[in-house]
Amino acid sequence: MPRSSSESSGPTANRSVVRAIQILRALSASDLPMTATDVAQSVGLPRATVFRLLMTLEEEGFVSRTDTLYSLGWDLARIADSVDPVSTLVPRISGIIEELADELGETVTLSLRRGRYGLDLVAQANPHVIGLEMSQMNGQTWPLHASSTGKLLLAELTEPQVLTATGPELPALTDKTITTQSDLTAELEQIRRQGWAITDRELEDDIVSVAVPIRDSAGTLMAILTWVGLAHRIDAERRRTLTQALIEGAERVRTHLNTTPG
Repeated sequence: MPRSSSESSGPTANRSVVRAIQILRALSASDLPMTATDVAQSVGLPRATVFRLLMTLEEEGFVSRTDTLYSLGWDLARIADSVDPVSTLVPRISGIIEELADELGETVTLSLRRGRYGLDLVAQANPHVIGLEMSQMNGQTWPLHASSTGKLLLAELTEPQVLTATGPELPALTDKTITTQSDLTAELEQIRRQGWAITDRELEDDIVSVAVPIRDSAGTLMAILTWVGLAHRIDAERRRTLTQALIEGAERVRTHLNTTPG
């Protein structure tokens, strides 16, 4: 969920900068251009405050305006295009990912959202336990309907967008893979209710994984944290324990992502 407009990212945060970032994130999260009133309601700020910030962002090219409708601007795209998310982000969170893997005793991965339908697995840590190491998965991709990260991403989309992302056919990778759009729709509704996604032997025969979201201040999914383990040794109670620990770990990762390294 979006953070309160009174929150800041730290003791040195400038309120106007934080509010401008919240506005940019709200515009990014919307499929359509927004009015100043729409933005104000989304970020929980007075319309007059939002309007002043939108004017400044428009002057700097970070926001574009057509009549009364606002969207992200061309100069923001130009600046963002020069950023390599892997080289700038992974050093910030590699330590916390490794700590989580050791705490959970399972492999932990972090995937970044890329556009509306894409995911990039950018970090993986294996626990320091003999016999439990997973092969490196960095850079690999899987069908969205058969992976926990993919299903969590799909749960962010509308039904027509889900169909665009997956296509009409859902290929079976194991005998437990979801293969119909109706079953996938039901699964995504469950994910939206509980706030996390699971894949239990749907991608590979003895692999289970749970994915939890990491959201920005506008509530938009920006990354996904996942634990991955062998299904035959993870019972229902351990699965619940691991998932709760992962949810708590996701907040630690979010804090690292939004805090300047000291």
